[in-house]
Amino acid sequence: MAFINTPAATLSFTFRDDSGSVATMQINVPYATLATAAITAADAIRTAMLALSDATVVAQSLTYSYFDDAPPAANAGSRVEEKGQFIWRTANGRTTGFTIPAIKDSVLTTSGAIDRTDALVIALDSVVTGTGAIFASADGSDITSLYKAYQRFNRSTRNTLPADR
Repeated sequence: MAFINTPAATLSFTFRDDSGSVATMQINVPYATLATAAITAADAIRTAMLALSDATVVAQSLTYSYFDDAPPAANAGSRVEEKGQFIWRTANGRTTGFTIPAIKDSVLTTSGAIDRTDALVIALDSVVTGTGAIFASADGSDITSLYKAYQRFNRSTRNTLPADR
């Protein structure tokens, strides 16, 4: 059980034509390529592709993927619909957030709030906002503090219902 990287990172480009239809193109770069070098290469290939295409490129992305080659079993009774919603303040006064699926019951208060004094929550806060943290909101603003944290439920789908139901 270890996270390993794929052999290559993926550059993806989204093209849009005159009718508004979109298509994607992907090309790989060696996994050890630094992101700045991969982005420079993406800019170069985008220019070359645009010279050959009547469409326009409306988006590009760079993805470095990891996967667990032998994941452990999930804890008994865990449900991905039961999420921990974490809302963070950012340096520009806005908020950003993410959810953690199958939030542990042990970090919840009786009202459904996430206990911000729990050691596991403090550890997450330290990783997201502590010295050396690099996380930011979608607009690039640094995440500065935990604003709200609570349990949230998503509706179950057929694939997420318990097997005995």
